[in-house]
Amino acid sequence: MKILIAIYPFLSNSFHYDYQFYNPWAHDPSAEEIENELVNNQYDALIVGTKEVRKSISYKCPSLKVISRVGVGYNNIDVEHFKKRGVITTYTPFGPTDSTAEMALAFILAGTRRLRNYDSLMRQGIWRREFGLRLKDAIVGIVGFGRIGKRLATLLQTFGCRILLHDIKPDLATAHAMGWKFVDKEELLEESDIISFHVPLKDDTRDWLSYDELQLLKHPVTIVNTARGGIINEQAIYEYLKEHPDSYYCCDVFEDEPYQGNLIELENTLLTPHASSFTEGSRRQTELLAIDNCIRVLRGEPCENIVERNE
Repeated sequence: MKILIAIYPFLSNSFHYDYQFYNPWAHDPSAEEIENELVNNQYDALIVGTKEVRKSISYKCPSLKVISRVGVGYNNIDVEHFKKRGVITTYTPFGPTDSTAEMALAFILAGTRRLRNYDSLMRQGIWRREFGLRLKDAIVGIVGFGRIGKRLATLLQTFGCRILLHDIKPDLATAHAMGWKFVDKEELLEESDIISFHVPLKDDTRDWLSYDELQLLKHPVTIVNTARGGIINEQAIYEYLKEHPDSYYCCDVFEDEPYQGNLIELENTLLTPHASSFTEGSRRQTELLAIDNCIRVLRGEPCENIVERNE
């Protein structure tokens, strides 16, 4: 059986399976390139990152049996459509956890202490200091208390900050054991000095933070998004940051990527190219799990990481 690897870079290059793996690109392939390669060479499986997997593939590549997503989110795949066409979708829920939580923590530290701005001033020959926020004195709101949210809360515990949690399915037992508190959306927005997002992009999380919600915030506030573009309304946060230069936005994910929007204009932003899971250890772990998911499905073996529907 033939397996197409449609993600670049792909660090794993030693495969101990009786399958043919193909990785024909020396760049990150586009959705069109992925479709053309699948159709022209009729693969049995696709290993893919964040690029869109077009629904038309299900009609043009009848040999396809599994789409194995390298990563957590799968809003680039119409899971239910492919399922109806006999194609199973899998994902890798554990690989990115540590790296993404660490990135969120790095954003929190860089945002509250304005590290990007200090660096820029120094390069201009300007020696100027401003008071920042000590984490011990901060209230941190974590939106989404899954694997990454839990890991971030654990990392933050070292600093002695107060932690507020919000999730549609609150894990009360873990929160109680650790001394953390679940609150409603309004309280989290009104009380937090720092807000970090760790939820998937779904109908009920799109524009979770938009014009009305931004009016509830403390300022200064530091907002961190390593989850998904679309959770925070980009035009709304842009206007808010222009009006509140003492607040800060650290963002790794955008509605349209590569990002070329107006947040780039602002000094009170720190923007990165969807790189939160880009550590070698995390990437290798995620890739190996994606390969294992793929092989299990092709062999007809049980797989714990099958996605049944788009949430």
